[in-house]
Amino acid sequence: MAKTNMTFDVEDWNNEYARRYLVSTILQSLFLVVGFSGNLIVIIVYTTKMKSKHDDRYFIPFLASVDFAGCLVSTTLILLSNNQPYKYPNSTVCKSLNVVACGLIVASIFLLLVISVQRYQKICRPFGFQMNIKCKRTVVAIVLLLAAAFAFPTIFLYEKVEVVHPVRNITGHRCGPVPNTEKFGEIYRGIVIGAELMSVICMSFFYGFVGYTLITKMKPTRKEHEKVSESRATNSEFTGDESKTTGTIDDTTDVELRLDKNGGTSNKLEKKNEKTRNAKTRTGKQYSLMFMLISLVSILCFFPPWIFVLLETKNKAFWNHLTYEETQVFIIIRGLFVLNFVVNPFIYGYFDSKFRRNVAKVIFSFCK
Repeated sequence: MAKTNMTFDVEDWNNEYARRYLVSTILQSLFLVVGFSGNLIVIIVYTTKMKSKHDDRYFIPFLASVDFAGCLVSTTLILLSNNQPYKYPNSTVCKSLNVVACGLIVASIFLLLVISVQRYQKICRPFGFQMNIKCKRTVVAIVLLLAAAFAFPTIFLYEKVEVVHPVRNITGHRCGPVPNTEKFGEIYRGIVIGAELMSVICMSFFYGFVGYTLITKMKPTRKEHEKVSESRATNSEFTGDESKTTGTIDDTTDVELRLDKNGGTSNKLEKKNEKTRNAKTRTGKQYSLMFMLISLVSILCFFPPWIFVLLETKNKAFWNHLTYEETQVFIIIRGLFVLNFVVNPFIYGYFDSKFRRNVAKVIFSFCK
């Protein structure tokens, strides 16, 4: 039998709100496909095709792994809430997804903070303490442990809860805050958001110094170019004079002088060393700019959800009093943090030409 207006049940209530979240569902599905495939490619390429212990690239596979898992878990959490807003399956799924999603968000931010410290050391303090491989592994382990510690209390804050329709005698179930945990939830969210904001402030501090150094101190000056030119001229004059006046020299010096006459070997070596230094400087700048952009995108993605978390904490019925249009806009903004897990592969591709070449090779090999 067809349903009449008088037989509005939990299924209809669920479908009504699922339709409200349709735009968000489509967007999150797109995020899932792009983020899953993009980060998987990054992990494959950086761990198989680019296995060198290049200092600038060391943290990329770890960050990509966090982004991969974060994209998968966060989009699953949002899609499930969008499609089953009042028919949520069970508490175990609700608790697990919220705990893991929270941990991966914290891990992403803390890992970006570690990267900002490393960029500061390399660019601003090149002759000071630098992270070695053992130190980096230890730092990554600490980041994951801290993320797990920050996320663990979430298990006590979310579960499958009953929700009563404001007008009809209908009871549904959604993944939401556990009753009577409001005070604990407010304190906990305040601590987590405070830690994340402190990380953002520290990142801004470190990258501020990095940016200043890149603009002012690492740019070749006119005096430096003049010094290089004078050095080359002196070497040429010295070589010419020695070849004319010196009669008794050892075999090695004689060979060096003949090589200087024929091809200017010392100048070539100097040029080669200069090119190597310039290449390393350009690489350092490039990766610093790349990680600065990644951090900026991360900050922009996380700020709107932080605001909504605060609004939801203050007003438990925040989402119940919105119009259809307001719900569409706010639910999209609420889920923008997932974009942080999606865009990084494109940033890697833009800044790292070697990565682009290897991605092309991997895709070509799959297409054969």
